[in-house]
Amino acid sequence: MTIATVNGLDRASGVQQKGIAPGNDVTNLRSEFLQMMVAQINNQDPLNPLDGTEYVSQLAQFSMVEGIEQMKMQGQQQATLLDTLQVLSSTSLMGKQVSVPTQSITLDKPEALHGKIMVPAGTEKLTMQVYDQNGSLVHEQEWSNPKGEQAFDLPELASGEYDFKVLAEREGNVSPLAPTLTRTVEKVSLPGGGGDIMLSIAGIGQVSLFQVTEFSQP
Repeated sequence: MTIATVNGLDRASGVQQKGIAPGNDVTNLRSEFLQMMVAQINNQDPLNPLDGTEYVSQLAQFSMVEGIEQMKMQGQQQATLLDTLQVLSSTSLMGKQVSVPTQSITLDKPEALHGKIMVPAGTEKLTMQVYDQNGSLVHEQEWSNPKGEQAFDLPELASGEYDFKVLAEREGNVSPLAPTLTRTVEKVSLPGGGGDIMLSIAGIGQVSLFQVTEFSQP
């Protein structure tokens, strides 16, 4: 913004208004304001000098802008601190188990799966089907009038790719759902250019830290 937008100084003749770069800190902002005020006094029209109340008004407006800049800096510092704490805490997730929603999984070796399904209120029937990479149905479970979280344990599945199809029925309407599987965190990726911290989940792949619904010990 220019100094005119801060304090309305448009009566100084022969003075080129100086812009305030957005990246300047509060100290630079104060220094530039004082320089502009001195220049305004030195270049005012002797036949039509500025009223003293205008200086008071300008100082009041500057104080408001200065306060806003200080609040902005404090907010940025707090955001940086929170990001740092988040990064430090996320690195401790290596080898831990987390629960994440997924529609598919790839198993490198035979494995039994465990997880939960968040059941919508009023669900009369819940169905879960598991299909292999060839599209063949390998497992199916049904629950009548499930409530809250419906836990499930799948028998050992051979290595390969599997897809999940979960349907919740209520008053003749069918809604698709995603089951939540408990898996191990293999790697934590910290994006250099900003963005979510990514977790590499066994059998699932890259998942945002904010998609995790539960943390647990192995």
